[in-house]
Parts: sequence; C-alpha cells; structure tokens
Amino acid sequence: MTGPRRRVVVGIGNEYRRDDGFGPLVIAELAALRSTDPALRDVELCVSDGEPAGLLMTWTGAAIAVVVDAVRVAGEPPGLRHEMRLDAGGTVTAHPAATSHAVDFGDTVALGRVLGRLPGRLVVLAVCGTDFRFGTRPGPEVAAAVRPVALRARELVAGP
Repeated sequence: MTGPRRRVVVGIGNEYRRDDGFGPLVIAELAALRSTDPALRDVELCVSDGEPAGLLMTWTGAAIAVVVDAVRVAGEPPGLRHEMRLDAGGTVTAHPAATSHAVDFGDTVALGRVLGRLPGRLVVLAVCGTDFRFGTRPGPEVAAAVRPVALRARELVAGP
C-alpha cells in the first residue's frame, strides 16, 4: 500500500536474544489479531534488525509508523513500557548499552529527518529488557508486555 493512509508497524529485534525478541513477538501478536480485526487489514507488519537504511525504506511515505523495540535502561525494571512520538522534533538519546543493535535508533531518526524520510507520525513503543543473552524466550515481565503493546500499536494505526 502506498499513499497518505499507509500504516506500518515495525518490530525491531532478534528473536534469538531473549528480551531483544520483543519487537518480533509483538509483530507475531498483531499478525494473529489481523485475521479477525479489520482495522489491521491493510497495516504493513515488518520485522527489522534495526539497520538504518532498511528502517528508512520501510517507513518512508507512511502516514504513521509505529516502531516496537526492547531497550536497556539502567535502574528501570524489565517490562516497563515507554511511548515516544519522534516525528515532531523529538529526539532519542541513548547510551550505547541501551540497545543491542549496531546503530543507535536515535541516529536513524536523525538521519531520516535530514533526508526528509520520516513518516507523517513516528511513534516508538519500547519495553525495558534486562536479558539480551542468547536464547529464544524473553523474561516473564517482557513477555507479559507483548499483548498490551500490540494492542496499543493497533490503537495507534487504526486511526480515525
């Protein structure tokens, strides 16, 4: 789908890195909901490793892009959810340890802004994770956040 109503949800992460698999798990939850939810019918659901060029290509031209990811934030408990709107000049500043990805997401947003390749609305739904070791199961607090975050992403892309 192209044009002013294009809607995208991107789950960033690696399903083989425990809590880092949160983004792909949310995409799987949305895919399961799509079969019975007309609001999700034309929504693009994508999994990404966080590579900047791929993210820019995925969301360019979208009316809204919702990005879902697990982050590491010192002092915050696993499963704590954050929501940030970044298209209106908001910035992401993170210590390199806050992400398991090669390039900081804030740098990707800054690049998109400079290149004019941000979506109309860019919303990040992040959950705090603590275990990014090899393994396929997130911790219980992160796993418990999958459905609520999927429902929030659905609410954002359903729009008016």
